[in-house]
This record gives sequence, structure tokens and C-alpha cells, in this order.
Amino acid sequence: MPAARLLVTVALLATLAGGATSALGAPGPEAPTGLHGFLLRPGDTPSRTFARTPAFAWSPVRGASCYELRLATSRAFEDSTIVWSNVSSGGGAGRSCRGPRAIRIPAASLGLTLPWFTGRPYALYAQVRAITSRGATAWSAPYGFNMQWTERPVPLATKPGLIRWTPIEGATAYEVWYPDIRTSFTTHTNVADLREFYTFHDDPAWWSTVRWRVRAIRQVLGSIPNGLPAVSYGPWSPLYATRNPDLVAGPLQTRLSVSDVVSSSWKGAAHQLMPALTWSGNGLGGTPYGLFRVYAFTDKECVNVVFRGSVVGGPAFAPRLSGPLKLPASVAELDDAAFQTLPSAPSEGVKTFMADGTPLVSSETLGENSASAKVDLPDIDAKTTRYFWTVVPVGVQISTSGSLEYYDAEIPQDACEAGRVSTFAKLSKPAITASGAPYVAGLTPTGRLLASATPRPTVYSTPLVAWRPVIGATSYEVQWSRSLYPWRARGTLRTHATSATLKLGAGLWYYRVRGLNGVQVGTPAMTWSRPAAVKVVRPTFKIARR
Repeated sequence: MPAARLLVTVALLATLAGGATSALGAPGPEAPTGLHGFLLRPGDTPSRTFARTPAFAWSPVRGASCYELRLATSRAFEDSTIVWSNVSSGGGAGRSCRGPRAIRIPAASLGLTLPWFTGRPYALYAQVRAITSRGATAWSAPYGFNMQWTERPVPLATKPGLIRWTPIEGATAYEVWYPDIRTSFTTHTNVADLREFYTFHDDPAWWSTVRWRVRAIRQVLGSIPNGLPAVSYGPWSPLYATRNPDLVAGPLQTRLSVSDVVSSSWKGAAHQLMPALTWSGNGLGGTPYGLFRVYAFTDKECVNVVFRGSVVGGPAFAPRLSGPLKLPASVAELDDAAFQTLPSAPSEGVKTFMADGTPLVSSETLGENSASAKVDLPDIDAKTTRYFWTVVPVGVQISTSGSLEYYDAEIPQDACEAGRVSTFAKLSKPAITASGAPYVAGLTPTGRLLASATPRPTVYSTPLVAWRPVIGATSYEVQWSRSLYPWRARGTLRTHATSATLKLGAGLWYYRVRGLNGVQVGTPAMTWSRPAAVKVVRPTFKIARR
């Protein structure tokens, strides 16, 4: 009996101890598990290397009110290594779910452009914890990953006076290098002209064979506090060689437009980016010229100018971000130009005029506080509208002060009226937000993390939506509406990533995405995606016995 009473007493003390522990605050849920990065859906094939900023997902934690996520360049997550974090500062850390950066579902989008950055084995690390009524859980195990290009640029078929290569996913621009003349420059498109080789050079030895290399540039967009480089680079391509035929004498004629596609007429395919423009011949009224300037217009009469090219030699012009050639400003500089290449500069550096004496400034000219020029054109309806373009010869004259000035040999309007005019369409492709089902992640009403599999997914609380990147886009705009038609935007956000979390109320919603082209003239807006649907429901509750 004493032994029995002892066992009962021990059992009772153990029960009371357990009750006391619970009353004083039992240990909260365990740290989240399953943290991983993804681009379109949480269930994508697992990866540790991404060309563009991934979103993140993890297994739901029972009782979680919200989550805190942080990224760092160290597995120790010291403050000096933090790249991104939504952790509350001060006494609110690990306690509060308030504020616009609170993560309500076990998935998150960062909204910034991470640089290409690799390590052994990883350069970047993510970690997550849940915030419950009992406080914060422990941090999850670090998830390591790398940011890296997927491939190197490869040459594409091109036209005389141009080089052309395959676009690289995740690139925001390209650097082109001509090693034989020790020259490099930047462009946002996948084509470049050979102006340095042709301008003021009559000897075909300058441009008959041009060797070149190119690499992708990824510029960091969005706020990164720990000082990661603002620009990162992919590897240089192998050394390529492009051969150019002899120049064709005779009347000047417009030819092809070249970018991701090649077009020659109204029926040609639309370009996603401002194309390179090509021509043949060099003569006007029997007079040969060696310098040329292209113009683009919104009307077939070539009156309303939307783009002015810079002065170049050769049979082609392709827009650049890093400025035009610095033209010779004196006779002595002009003589030297026959034996050397001209450098790029923020402006052409001399006075230039249209044929009627109107001063002009090239669209490649850099603004006073701008690191790149506005050298792309807004989208148009490719089925009904085109840009019209022409090329005019450029002459050189000596001013009364003894400096050189450059003037168009004819007015663009006259060139178009004479039949020297071509067209091209400019229309970016819409962001792809679905493949069978929208790229939507979120919690189901039963608390399970969902990767959508139906055309109209249903989620509880905040959905995370993703899309495929658009060529030329440096950021994206997302809009949502209660109605599909007429579309009435109830909210909008901008992000530098290819995913976003949408804070929506209960009900059926439609959302759409479009790219924003930062080097586009005027508005940066590109083409809207087709609207996708998502249904948001309120949580359901049931009474459970303890």
C-alpha cells in the first residue's frame, strides 16, 4: 500500500507539474520546416540556383499568426550580412504581426532584384520563424541558394553592320566588348551596331571582320541594406567574329528592322524592343555620304518625331544606353578620326542640325543625372499601327568660329515623300501568369499550402502570384479588380521581382501583370497579361476537444 500511494503521489505531482508548465507558458510549436525557393509554383522541381529573384515557401506551422523571414550572406545571419528582412525592430521582434510587411501565409515574395551571386556551396541564405500566441518559434534551418545566369549569349543570324545574340533570362542589360579596338558599351537589347568601325573609315580592313564578346548585366533594383554590389555580371561570351560585305554604292534605301525578330514591311512581326535599323547605299542626288542619322515617327508623313538616332557611319544603327559617339569638333580631330576610333560620350559633343537649321539632340544623349539614355519606344497596337522610319545622310561643315558642325542633308519628311520610308511594330509580349492554372500559391481553407491546379484557385487570406519574365522589363506592375469586364482596378503594386503577394478581401478577384521598361520614352508601361482569377475565402473554425 505505501508503495501504491507513492506511485499515485508521483503521478499526481507529474500531472500538476505539467499543468504548471502549461500555465506558465509551454514551449511553442517547433521551427518551420521545408523552407525552399521557387519561381512559379512551390511544387516546382527543387533548385538551389536561380537566374532571377525567387519567392519562398515552407510548411505551415499550427497556430502561427504570421511569419518572419530574413535573407543574409552568412549562415550566422549577423546584422551586417542581412540582405532582406521583415523582422520587427526593437521590442516588437518576434511578437508583433502588425505592419505592411507581415507575412500571413507560409510563402513570401521579396519585391527586389537580387544580384547574381554564388558561393561554395551557397552565397545567400534564407531563414523563417513563426509568430504564435506563445511568442516566436525557433528559426528554421538555413536554406542556402545561389543567384546565377543560366547560359552565355550565343550569336544569332544578323545583317551587315550589326551583331546579334540570344537574350539571357534575368539580364537587365548587356555589355558589348570589341577587344581589337579596346571599346565597350551597354545596350538593353540583343543587337548592336558597328559604328566605331565604320565611322570616318573608308578602308574595309576596319570592318570586314569584327571580333566581339558580350555579357549579361543584372542591375540590383530595390533596397538592399548590406551593400551588395549594385551591378552584377554574367561571364563573357567566347570570342565571336562577324564578317561584313563591301559597302553598296548608289541611292540610299531603307532595309530591315532587327531585334528579337527581323521585319521589312507592315506585315512583319512586332519587335519586343526598339529594333536596329538597316539601310543600303550611300547617295542622295548623286552625292555620296559616309555619315547617316535615323528618325522614327508616329505618322506616315514623317512629321511627328519620336526617336532621333545619333550620327553613325556604316549601314546600320542600333540604340545604346551609354551614349553616342563623340564627333570630331575640329579639322585636326577629323583628320585623326581616319586613323582611330571615336569614343562614346554623354552627347555628340558638337552642334548638330536638321536640314532646315533646327538644332537637334540625339535620343541617345544622356540626361544630366541619368546613367542611361531613353532609347526604347512605347508599345502600339501591332495589328493597326506602326512606327515609320527613315535614314538621311549627314554632312559636315566648318562654322564661322572654325569648329565643325553636322547637318542633315535633307528633311526626313522629304525622304519619306520620296519613298525612302519603312515601318516596324513595337509590342512587348504579355507576362505569362498561368500554364493550365494560374501560378498561385497560398493556404487552402483547411490550412494546407496550395500550388494551384485549377483555373480558379481558392485560397485563404493572401495569395502569392507569380509570372514568367518579359524581355525588356526592369520591373512589373500588378493590378486587381472585382470584375473582369469592365476592369475597375481596386489596387495596384509595383515590384522588381516576378512574384507578388496580394492582400485581398474575401470574394472572387481578377489580377493582371505588365512589365515596366525603364528605358522607354515617356511611359514605361508594357503589355498587360490576360487576367487570371483567384478566389479568397474566410477561414472556417470548429470546436475541438482537448
